[in-house]
Amino acid sequence: MIKFIKNTFIIFFILIIFTSKGFSQKSIIIFKNDYSNNYMNYAIYDLIIKNIFLYSNLKIMNSHSNYSSYNKIKSQIKKLTINNNANISIAYQIQNFKNGILINYIIFDNEKPNEWIEKSVYSKEEDLFISINKILKDIYEISKIKNKITYIKEKDYISLLGYYSQKIILTNNEDNIYKLFYDFHKDNIYFNIDYLEYLTDKSDRTSVDIINGLIKNMQNYINKKKNHYYLYSLGCMHYGKYKVNVILSDIEASIENYNKALKLKNNYYKYYYRLANAYILKNDYDNAIKYYEEAIKLNDDINIIKEFVSLLKRDINKNGNEVISYLKKIIEINKNDEEALEEISKLYEKIGDYDNALIYYNKLFEVINYNLYIINNETKDADAYDRYIFKKNSIKLNIESLKKKIF
Repeated sequence: MIKFIKNTFIIFFILIIFTSKGFSQKSIIIFKNDYSNNYMNYAIYDLIIKNIFLYSNLKIMNSHSNYSSYNKIKSQIKKLTINNNANISIAYQIQNFKNGILINYIIFDNEKPNEWIEKSVYSKEEDLFISINKILKDIYEISKIKNKITYIKEKDYISLLGYYSQKIILTNNEDNIYKLFYDFHKDNIYFNIDYLEYLTDKSDRTSVDIINGLIKNMQNYINKKKNHYYLYSLGCMHYGKYKVNVILSDIEASIENYNKALKLKNNYYKYYYRLANAYILKNDYDNAIKYYEEAIKLNDDINIIKEFVSLLKRDINKNGNEVISYLKKIIEINKNDEEALEEISKLYEKIGDYDNALIYYNKLFEVINYNLYIINNETKDADAYDRYIFKKNSIKLNIESLKKKIF
């Protein structure tokens, strides 16, 4: 009998054709469920995404949707594809089967709406990379990617299992994860993609030295002259060097390499985001704003939007409307974001738009009440409870004051 893994892993790929800079590109949206208790789910998702990122020009799109049932996706796959203006949709499900893992997947091609393919691939856990490669082969063939496929190697997969198992456990302790695994995985590009982002965010002297090592190891996986990621890594290295030594030529070299990476892969949001960061260090805020906007068009990451809002607030008189617009975008993504709700409430109040201020203060009040309920009934954090009681009373006074002004 087939036993389902507790946390079913589902990936829903939507491939959309669009034209940019004179050539056709396709996009991939991935819908997945919680993999917090199953590192195999995380491994499959992570390796597929990173392989597509490294070796294709497919655009990886962000999604906030979450489907918990593979069968539900199957029953709606045509509708989901059409609603997302997509060409191809793929849904996956992982099952324990005998002594290994069975991955079921369905492929729907909008160009052939009366046909779809259902497949299953089976492997032992230690050979799961073979199943992943079969899925990648189908993705690239359906997407009509002409590049030679770079498959995941056994040594890449096996060496990462310990990393993946710890990744889902130590989600808030990245420093310990990387210190634990770097010596074992310094030549594994699938690990180094994660580590490079962490090191670039830190950008201290030790981080720069490690990035240099990562770049040397990358040459075993990618062509340093033709691959976008190698050039991006050089940009990160020079960015870190500038933050350590404050030499102008380094920030210039960082910007140059980020731009070269963009010429080869213009659909990855992080490249625009890092360019924005580099221009901030150069005090070129016009270009920083430009590239933040491009990053957010490609991926509405809340943390990036909040960084951008902070930049726009440097000149609130000029950028007030844009600040409000991006705060609303955050709230659309997460209606319970306290920080955004509070900022937009205060901003509306400051400019005398009391009706909108009242609307968002009321929303903030509801979120605070909900968090108080969670704290009181689940987390039992006395300090947090006191802070929220104080905040609730403060917001209540704001609401009462606004009502007097309006009515």
